[in-house]
Amino acid sequence: MVEVSFRVLFWVSATGERPVADWMKSLESRDRVYLGDLLRDLAVDGPLARPKVFKHLEGSLWECRDLRKPGPGFRVYFGFDGQVICVVVAAGDKSSQRRDIELAKRRLRMTEVD
Repeated sequence: MVEVSFRVLFWVSATGERPVADWMKSLESRDRVYLGDLLRDLAVDGPLARPKVFKHLEGSLWECRDLRKPGPGFRVYFGFDGQVICVVVAAGDKSSQRRDIELAKRRLRMTEVD
């Protein structure tokens, strides 16, 4: 059994919507599997597990980048609440990157994990 360092959670709106989890479900199967593998690595070893894939942006905000070529170029944004919680707050692709980062910052500011 693999020991997990971080609990990876998906952001949930006040109305119970899970936009990032829903976005992930909309990906093609191979892309979902790839992203799932990246999130598993993040949970086990933290963002330093894959330094080219996990990029620190600012404060507690990080980006997970799809570096496969060719590939959809998706980006998933996450942050840390304390030492053991990682919250996935936004996602998109390269074309929506600026907007997604601003959304991730807003969601991370309003996220409190018990």
